[in-house]
Amino acid sequence: MALVAYVGAGDLILSQERSNLLLYFSEMERIYTTESALGKTTYAVSHSMLKLEERFFSNDSLPPAFEEHIALDVELIQAGLMGLQDYYPWLKKRNDRLDQDMARLRTEPSHGSMVSLREHGKELSSELDQITRELRERKSLLWQRYRNEYDIMSFTAAVMTLVGALIFGALIALFLTRLASDIRRLATRALDIVVGYRGPPVEVTRDDEVGDLMKAINRMQSELRLRERQLEISREQRFHKEKMAAIGSLAAAVAHEINNPIAAIAGIAQSLKDSGRHASCAEFGIDPSDLILEQAKRITAISRQIAELTAPHSPEHELLDLNSLVRNTCNFIAYDKRFDKIEMALNLDSQIPAINAIADHLTQVLMNLLINAADALEDVHQRSPTIWVATLATKSELLLTVSDNGKGMDSSVLAHAFDEAYTTKPPNKGRGLGLFLCKSLLESCGNRIELESTLGVGTSVRVRLTLASHPGA
Repeated sequence: MALVAYVGAGDLILSQERSNLLLYFSEMERIYTTESALGKTTYAVSHSMLKLEERFFSNDSLPPAFEEHIALDVELIQAGLMGLQDYYPWLKKRNDRLDQDMARLRTEPSHGSMVSLREHGKELSSELDQITRELRERKSLLWQRYRNEYDIMSFTAAVMTLVGALIFGALIALFLTRLASDIRRLATRALDIVVGYRGPPVEVTRDDEVGDLMKAINRMQSELRLRERQLEISREQRFHKEKMAAIGSLAAAVAHEINNPIAAIAGIAQSLKDSGRHASCAEFGIDPSDLILEQAKRITAISRQIAELTAPHSPEHELLDLNSLVRNTCNFIAYDKRFDKIEMALNLDSQIPAINAIADHLTQVLMNLLINAADALEDVHQRSPTIWVATLATKSELLLTVSDNGKGMDSSVLAHAFDEAYTTKPPNKGRGLGLFLCKSLLESCGNRIELESTLGVGTSVRVRLTLASHPGA
């Protein structure tokens, strides 16, 4: 486009110069035509004046038909003057005066008539000479202008050609340099992506084929990152399932081993209570058999909770009791030593309906949120460390909220909390996948997760489970 504009501007300038040359040429052509007509007229006037001079200085009387010969010469003069009237309109008066002189010569063929015609011829000859000199001066001036205009046009064309060659040579060199730089940058970025680069995409600075290649490189990087995220989520889910399966196997074995002695303890205690063969511990204010039964029931409840939590769940959506899942998960994770000094407060809405969801996903999300809350409470000593877990039913969704009164987060950390591989924990405590995984699992099923936090006050995570997100909900 720049080349077309430059060539167009050059043509416009040169066209103007050529137009000026054509004007000068037309003017000179007109001058040549005028000179030709003027030369014929001047010759006719000179020839007539010679005849008149000869006859004027002769003492002989006018020969017969002399005025006719003069009339022929005058007609030639008039014909020439008529050809010049287009350029010099005032010559028409000379034509009229010649008509008058010839009329007088015909009516009075005398020396007086000849004198009048001769004087008029001299005046006309003088005027034609003046016109001839002016035409020559005009022609000389036009010729000089023509040469100057031609020189200017030639110089302009040469300068524009040189400047155009320099400018467009520089532009082409700049274009090729930039093209080579962009291609090298794309090649480097492609190799970086292959070896694991996942930073910001390449800035698209072109609208040509190389720009399309930049967009393709960015799409490739985005697709690879998305694929890696999916693989990472799959690995995390598989690890979670394997972990839960291992815990389930261990829990089943433990439950099997402890259930028999528990049953025996319970049987003996019941037998002692029924037979009345026991001693009362008045100082404790409690019946030993009741104590044995209470502890046995506690062991049974623990084993049942472990078994329920670690039982294999369907990978598909199914109707779930959200309160039961929350209660079992919280009871199970409370055995982790990180929760020894943390108070777990449950506020579960008893009116919530069953939800159609993937149990393993919700368990994994809730465990991640509880562990994050426990980590946030690790260095809190000014207040009693507490985690609040609540459920609430609305018209269109169920709310699961996990809150703590831990360290909290400032706005800069909060803005990146759901980013993959972003963490403020030490390397041995987290990889920055907890909240990212929670968000991915929930959004894949049409649910949402929201985060609110105040530095030094605490954090609240709200999970919005849509009731109508799946058939049968």
